[in-house]
Amino acid sequence: MGKTALALHAAHLVADRYPGGAVLLPMSGPDGAPRPAADAAAALRALLRCRDGGAPCLVILDDVVHPDQVRDLLDATGPGAVIVTSRLGLAALVATHGPAVVQLGALSPRESDALLTAVLGRERVAAEAAAARTLAELCGHVPLALRIVAARLLTRPRTRLADYAEWLRRDLPARLALPDDPRMSVPLALDGALRRLPAPLADAHLRLARLHGRITAPATAGALAIPETEAEELLERLLDHGLLEDDQPGTLRMNELFRAHALRRTARTGDEVPRAVTATARRALPSGAT
Repeated sequence: MGKTALALHAAHLVADRYPGGAVLLPMSGPDGAPRPAADAAAALRALLRCRDGGAPCLVILDDVVHPDQVRDLLDATGPGAVIVTSRLGLAALVATHGPAVVQLGALSPRESDALLTAVLGRERVAAEAAAARTLAELCGHVPLALRIVAARLLTRPRTRLADYAEWLRRDLPARLALPDDPRMSVPLALDGALRRLPAPLADAHLRLARLHGRITAPATAGALAIPETEAEELLERLLDHGLLEDDQPGTLRMNELFRAHALRRTARTGDEVPRAVTATARRALPSGAT
C-alpha cells in the first residue's frame, strides 16, 4: 500500500525541522524475518553517531514486525522524531506510546482517478472515463497495482484503456507485474505477505476468498469448521495483517484484488486448500507475534 514511500515523502516534507537529517533502518529481512532488537539498536546508534553533532534527527523504522522490536529504540533517538511503518496494526505499541496513526488501505475511486490522471494525463483518462474506472476496480484501488497499470499504459500511448482493461481481466492478477523490475509485481507482493503469515492464517485467507461479499464470524466458522469465537479471533488477526478490511459492524470484506490472487493461488495448487487451518488454528491463534 506504499508505507515506506509515504514515510520517505513525509521525511522530505519536514526535512527543515530536522537539521540532523533522516535515517531509514530496515526492521525485517526480505523474507519477513524480524531484525533482532539488539542488532537494530546497534545499527541505529552507529547511524546516529554519524549525524551532525547530535542535532534533531528523523528516524524511520521500516517494516516493524512486533512492538518489542522498537520500544527501546524509541528512547534512543534523542530529541528527534520517529516514524514506524508496519504491515501490522501494532496496537500494543499504540496503547503504550500513543503515537499519531495513519492507516493505509486501498484508495477511494476519486483518488484512483487522480493517480491515473496524474500519470496518463487528463485528456487520455477523460476520453475513456468508464474504462479508467474499470481499470481502477480491477486493481482493487491498490496503489501498487494502479502504478503498474499506469506505467504500462504510459509506454503504450496508442493502447485504448478499454482494450487494456479487457486484456488485464483475462488473467488477473498475474498481469499486474512489470517484467523489468520484480519488485513491481502484485502477485509477488501478495505471495510475500502470505509467506509472512503462520500457515493456518495463510490457509484461512485462501479459504475465505471463496466467500462472496461480506465476511462474518458465523460464515468463517462454517467455512473453516472452527467455533465462532475462534473465527472472530482469526478474522481480527487477518484484519490486523491488512488482508481484510472493515465493512460494517460485525462484517469484514476482502479486497477484490486480494481475492483474485487467493483464488488463483488455490486454482494453481488444486481444488482443495490445505485443511491445516482446521487442525491447527487453535494452536496458532493465541500468539500475537508473527
